[in-house]
Amino acid sequence: MLPMAASRVRRILAVSLLVATACASAEDRFNEGTRLQFQGRYVEAVYRYAEAVEKDPELVVARDRLLAAGDTAVLVAMEEADELVGRGDPVQAAGRYQQIDAMVARIREVGLRPLLPEAYAATRREAFDDAIDWQMTEADAAARDGRWEDAVRYYRGARDGYLPSRDQVEASYDGETALLLTWAEVELADGHPRSAHELAQRALNVRGSSARETVLTVRDIQDRALADGTVVIAVVPVTAEPGVREWLGGEFEIQLDNDLALDYWTRPPLFVQVADPIVLRRELRGLLRGRAAQSPLVVGRALDLIGADVGVVVRLTGIEVSERDVERDRHEAVVRRNARRGTGDAVTDTVVYETVRGTMSYFVEAEIVLVDPDGREVNRLTASARESGPFERGEFQGDPRILPNEGDHARFFDPAVLSGQMTQIEGAVMTGLAAAIASGTYDQIVAAIR
Repeated sequence: MLPMAASRVRRILAVSLLVATACASAEDRFNEGTRLQFQGRYVEAVYRYAEAVEKDPELVVARDRLLAAGDTAVLVAMEEADELVGRGDPVQAAGRYQQIDAMVARIREVGLRPLLPEAYAATRREAFDDAIDWQMTEADAAARDGRWEDAVRYYRGARDGYLPSRDQVEASYDGETALLLTWAEVELADGHPRSAHELAQRALNVRGSSARETVLTVRDIQDRALADGTVVIAVVPVTAEPGVREWLGGEFEIQLDNDLALDYWTRPPLFVQVADPIVLRRELRGLLRGRAAQSPLVVGRALDLIGADVGVVVRLTGIEVSERDVERDRHEAVVRRNARRGTGDAVTDTVVYETVRGTMSYFVEAEIVLVDPDGREVNRLTASARESGPFERGEFQGDPRILPNEGDHARFFDPAVLSGQMTQIEGAVMTGLAAAIASGTYDQIVAAIR
């Protein structure tokens, strides 16, 4: 019985300690609130008293102080708001009422109902309306001065945080939409079609559902922006450095070129158009007439013939193949060799071979050169991809066909298995490289369009 009694005492002491800690914590908050209240920081005091009540609802003195400090905070804030209005600062005046609203909400969270002055709702509404009017006036002034982002901020400020009416919200929406459309027209006139397109889209997104007139205006601006700013690119066939071709084989660059032509080059971003590759290749063949490689000058002449703005020349320039996490297992096998000349006896021998497992990584890099119709290089960038996959192979100083098929080790020497492993990795790296080439090229082209 003694151990059980001791355990019961420990539980009682633990509970008592928790209660004492909670009460001490509530008392600490109450003391902080008292200090803040004596310093005239009534709103901060309310929050401390609210924490005290939350921790100990039976702390009556904290509840009384909470309501008293809240009453004083409301009156002080209303007086400060009047002074701010008199100094011509309606936004700060409205901020005082926002502060009081947040404080009142906190008091209600702990179950108390503060009594607000009879004129509170009306004076707050007046302060909020003054702040909205000020924001709208400032927005209009900023728009006239060409301070576009300032104007956007003011229009949004007019409908945020001041409990605006539906008409006030609609007026701020109308102002921001008109501003963005005007700004878009200015950008278009200044030769910045991509910026104009983006601004028109922002105007369309101001409301969840725009009026038909706005939709038509946005469409018109964006159509003109695309007509002015779209760059036509022509992509010549992919080629490779001899060393890369020797490792990967000529099929790799052909398949990469096909993947780009049938997929990635068919999905250009806004402001980029890809010329018909068949027409381009026909013109290139006519210009080259069996000569060696396509030079920037020849590519530029082809661009001029098909009406393209930029030529894209892609060349595979480097490959690195590495192995990691390699595990080697050594095996011995008894093999039969040819019988000795003149005897019928077969010769047996013990040989050593290894099975190797690990991860093989391919890193392939391509160089992309952008050429203008005059044959001049206008930009140069690189794209690369790295892919890895498992591999296994056998190593034997001799003809592996003489080895016995123990533990299915024959697959380590099967050329089809080895080729399949490499093909899988090469396929993955080709997909990654095609995506990198297309995205890198598109990014460079679009970045040059303002």
